[in-house]
Amino acid sequence: MKAYIACVIGTLALLSLAQAAPAKEEGRYLAKPLKGDYYVYGGTLGEMTPPTQKDRKVSFMFKGPLAQDLFNQIGPDVKKEESCGSAGDYRERRRGDLDCTYTKDDGYACYFGVDVVSGKSTYGTIC
Repeated sequence: MKAYIACVIGTLALLSLAQAAPAKEEGRYLAKPLKGDYYVYGGTLGEMTPPTQKDRKVSFMFKGPLAQDLFNQIGPDVKKEESCGSAGDYRERRRGDLDCTYTKDDGYACYFGVDVVSGKSTYGTIC
């Protein structure tokens, strides 16, 4: 009987510990978290003036598995003379307003932008 009570108490203790542990937040459907950054600006990427109600854009950059996956899917590398980098290990691929790069030190990264006023995509980086 004492062994049974000890087993029940042990089970309840483990159950309460399991419930006290922070629950992993589930993503939307099968969504996975992104690693990257963004900034909001007005004007062009070169000027980056403060955004206004009539001129507001967002530039996004993300890294990791999604960047690698997109890099591999969007086609061949840009010709060296047309790319934004000159390092020996620099690779760049573009499709529309999506620009993905790879270097040995930084890994994969992708850039794109959105014109918030029009809702249309735009470049997310400049050379």
